[in-house]
Amino acid sequence: MQTKLKSLLIVADTTAHIIVPVKKNPVHINCINRIFPAIHECKPDGIILDYDFLGGEMEKILRRLRSNPFYKSIKISCYKTKPHTKIDDLLKTLGVQQFIYAQQQKQAAIVAPAKASNGVFKNVFSGKLVFRLIH
Repeated sequence: MQTKLKSLLIVADTTAHIIVPVKKNPVHINCINRIFPAIHECKPDGIILDYDFLGGEMEKILRRLRSNPFYKSIKISCYKTKPHTKIDDLLKTLGVQQFIYAQQQKQAAIVAPAKASNGVFKNVFSGKLVFRLIH
């Protein structure tokens, strides 16, 4: 999520596959019936809904989130394994503000270490790293 969030609610069967964008411990629930009670308990700034976990319930949840003024300020993100134009457009219309795709997270995880090593190589070849040899 682009904005700074103080608290985050993640609705997924597990969070191992989702890179969480907050420093503090997010609240994770894996029971669809606990979504709205959890929102009232922790009052999150943002929520990540796992599309693969929620399936057919996703549309109902989004409609309820957008129809009640109490939930209007919550930033909604959707975690999906891959993009799908028709489904993504519907979810956007229902209130999803950001999509997090598994493919993009894997690419970002691969690119980040590569960028770091590129910086090291750049420094080595430009002579910015100093090595001290002890005989």
